[in-house]
Amino acid sequence: MNITSSVLSGSRRRRITVGAAVSTGLGLIGLPLVVVAVWPTFDHSPWDVNTMVLAAGVGLSAISWAFGRGAVAAITEESRTPVEPPSSRPWMVAGGALVVAILCLVIAVSSAA
Repeated sequence: MNITSSVLSGSRRRRITVGAAVSTGLGLIGLPLVVVAVWPTFDHSPWDVNTMVLAAGVGLSAISWAFGRGAVAAITEESRTPVEPPSSRPWMVAGGALVVAILCLVIAVSSAA
């Protein structure tokens, strides 16, 4: 999914609103998952579950960053120095992290039986 093709087809106000809302929502889910996964006082005994939580948090945070960058690009598109929309890199990071999260979920479920 490329934010430049899906969100740039609409009006500027919609790009700003959708980008900011999705970025905030996913960021509020992803960042606490990353913090829980790396916080030293949480129980980290099952490595696969901890890795799954970390990978899911990184994936959601990368998607949040991409939508936030799209919103900032929409805000600054008429200024002297506009911000470019996100490239494909955050989508690759998010996809890789979510694949790792799914693999760790499969390992955790199969080893629990």
